[in-house]
Amino acid sequence: MKKIYILVLLLINLIFSECSDLNYDLCIQYSQFCEWNEVVSQCEDISNGDSNTNYGPYQFASFNESNGLLGSESYLGSTVFYPTDSQPPYSSIVIVPGAFSSEQTLHQWGQYYASHGFIAMTIGINDYFNDDMSDLAYSLLDAIEVLKQENNRDGSPILNKVDIYNFATSGWSIGGGSAQYAATIDSSLKAVIALNPGLVIQDYENCTNPNYEYYCLVPEHLSHSVPVLIISSEGDIENPTDIDAAVHYEYTPESTAKMLFEIEGGSHETGLSPNSGSGELGEKAVEWLKYNLLNDLDYCDNLLNIPISATQFYTNLDCQGSIIGDINEDNLINVQDIVLIVSLVMNSEYNTNADLNTDGELNVLDIVQVVNIILAN
Repeated sequence: MKKIYILVLLLINLIFSECSDLNYDLCIQYSQFCEWNEVVSQCEDISNGDSNTNYGPYQFASFNESNGLLGSESYLGSTVFYPTDSQPPYSSIVIVPGAFSSEQTLHQWGQYYASHGFIAMTIGINDYFNDDMSDLAYSLLDAIEVLKQENNRDGSPILNKVDIYNFATSGWSIGGGSAQYAATIDSSLKAVIALNPGLVIQDYENCTNPNYEYYCLVPEHLSHSVPVLIISSEGDIENPTDIDAAVHYEYTPESTAKMLFEIEGGSHETGLSPNSGSGELGEKAVEWLKYNLLNDLDYCDNLLNIPISATQFYTNLDCQGSIIGDINEDNLINVQDIVLIVSLVMNSEYNTNADLNTDGELNVLDIVQVVNIILAN
């Protein structure tokens, strides 16, 4: 028996496929419902009103493997979108689609993020029937390594333009669940954006039902410290909020910054467009990246604003403002913070508060900075 539970999820995606799932020929065939958007090379619902993307202030360009972009055996095809008139280095986000959806369905997000000053890399799925969600998580992390290599590759359009310490993962549908699962594998990620997510993991220890080949979702599968923005839509019948997105939010530890934004109406495809929710989806996603990837604290208060299009909105985000060097968040910088950061370094653990030089690692340099802060006071 071959990954039956995963196949059921994939077939559900196929049965309820909408315009965004169609290639050009099928899009034209169903022209009474759909139209082909030449700008983003994607089929769109005529009634969704999302064809005019509200781009950011920067011009952008793109390149793919036919233009020299390094490839990987862990995913099928990729495209990198990058700003052309902003100031590098650029923080990056890597995005993977859902079942039976091509890499091209994410190009609107890639362009949108690039127009706001980020590098965005979209990747495809190798094998819809045999790649499960943990495989997609590793594909996202492999793509990050490709971006790091592109930063050093002669002839790459993003040569010396990649901030090699600040990366986020994202995805739609099962790709959204995989993006969050990637955070349990790599704690150095700075942010996750899960769009209409679904997730089950094969786990012989924590999953007890052999009928589903030991696939399930339990809190252990979402135990990580990476800030996560979870997007859902009220009309999603494939991954309903109460069954999927709300469970993802609940299972993410309270010690992890998290936010759930359910958009009024919509469908499972709502997460494919940054213009969903009258553009509030894209705005919230960019604010999440600027706050967590760029460490721009000015965006925290904006994130707490409840969108007009929200039917559900939850967060544990605290905008009180952390004190640099206050590792244990007790509003004091003292020897206890030194003890904690030394322990983290010795045990090879990562904590965002302790990474004072934001290089994605905890080492003696961070310890020295805490000591210097204490001595300066």
